[in-house]
Amino acid sequence: MSKKNKKYLWKYAAVVGLLIFLFLFKASSLFEGYFSRVVNPILKPLYSLTAKLRIKFDEQTSKEDLNFQVKKLNEERNSLIEANSKLQLLEEENNVLRDQLGFLTRNKHHYVTSNVISRGDLADSSQISETIIIDKGLHDGIYNGLGVVSGNGIIVGKIVDTKDEIAKIYLTNNPNCKLATTILGDSKTSGIVEGELGLTMKMNFIPQTANLKKDDVVVTSGLEENIPRGLVVGKVAEVKGESNDPWQSAVIEPLVNPDDLIIISVILP
Repeated sequence: MSKKNKKYLWKYAAVVGLLIFLFLFKASSLFEGYFSRVVNPILKPLYSLTAKLRIKFDEQTSKEDLNFQVKKLNEERNSLIEANSKLQLLEEENNVLRDQLGFLTRNKHHYVTSNVISRGDLADSSQISETIIIDKGLHDGIYNGLGVVSGNGIIVGKIVDTKDEIAKIYLTNNPNCKLATTILGDSKTSGIVEGELGLTMKMNFIPQTANLKKDDVVVTSGLEENIPRGLVVGKVAEVKGESNDPWQSAVIEPLVNPDDLIIISVILP
């Protein structure tokens, strides 16, 4: 074969190759177009579903993170509330102790300080605000009949039942608690104070000649064994009695809420 024929043959081969390339490229484009038309309707909702799932997952993850942070903050808040409550209780107990120690020291009383560990009489649930139990007893020199004070010399009850380590106290609003009393500043006006309905107190057997007035302060008279004179019981809220009766009575308002008692002092002889 001559060089001239070889030259034409190479040209022919190049043209054929180009035609084949163009045909294949076109076929590929046609195939891609057909493939796109078939697959796109499937891919589009699939992609949308995937996007929604991804958003949902991100939202759920964010919500779980937020819930974790909220839980953590609530735990920290509860810890702070607990710590603050303990500080407030400690401050309250310190104030009570300061008042009691100040009164007892000024009046040179012997005493035993104790904590209230229970309220109410186990045998009678209705006396929950009329009876308390303290954590001191016979081993601490406490016995029945001793007076119990809270704050600046305010008598709140009497010891009625004593065990080795504990003692039961009838509060002044208990009908079973009776105290010999007098009106402050008037030693001639005396009577017996006892609890009434678990709410207030009543002073009985007051001579009709006594000039009793509202807001008069009632204190222990010292006529009762083991109860010193001058312990504040309460103040007169109302005076009752007819002029022809030999005695008159008075409703006495307590100065201490029984529910507020947390620390008390038992006065020793």
